[in-house]
Amino acid sequence: MTEPKKRTTAKIRATLVNMLGNKDIDKVTVTDLCTSAGINRATFYYHYDSVRDVFHEVERLTEEEFNEFLNQTALNDDGVPDKNFYTTFFEFIARNANICKMILNSPHKTDDSFMARAMEAGCNKAMNVIKNLLPSCPVSKIKYYYLFVSHGFLGLMTYWLNTGMKETPEEIALIGEKVSNSGAKFLES
Repeated sequence: MTEPKKRTTAKIRATLVNMLGNKDIDKVTVTDLCTSAGINRATFYYHYDSVRDVFHEVERLTEEEFNEFLNQTALNDDGVPDKNFYTTFFEFIARNANICKMILNSPHKTDDSFMARAMEAGCNKAMNVIKNLLPSCPVSKIKYYYLFVSHGFLGLMTYWLNTGMKETPEEIALIGEKVSNSGAKFLES
């Protein structure tokens, strides 16, 4: 992709993400997007077929970034959860606030949605980390723990995003870390 094309598609994506902070995806028209981005419709249609096409690209790029985050090490050398892991997670949420807010608040969650894939990837990450820490812990117990903690994190993220992200990513990460670590005692019993 040429540099001008990269800049144009990045501008269109950024404009859509900004618009999603104030408007539902189903209410954003190509005309609205073009006006906000300062481009004409021909330029838009040269790069995309629809607003949903732009959204799917934003979602795909967000998912790629999320998966890169999940590939990071969650434990320090001594086996203790890395505090930076939680902070990095909430920094990712803050960077992608509008798209995350839309995904979390969407009534159209399906089994093949970004949310479903993110939950499965998170579960796989948790399974690997916990199995390394507690090799004798039953898989079913880890899954219960993951479901409990992950849904708590979803609630934490949703509340944080919907109330204007008044706390810093570090402050929210500390809350998530404490809840997660307190719940981990269940695994040790």
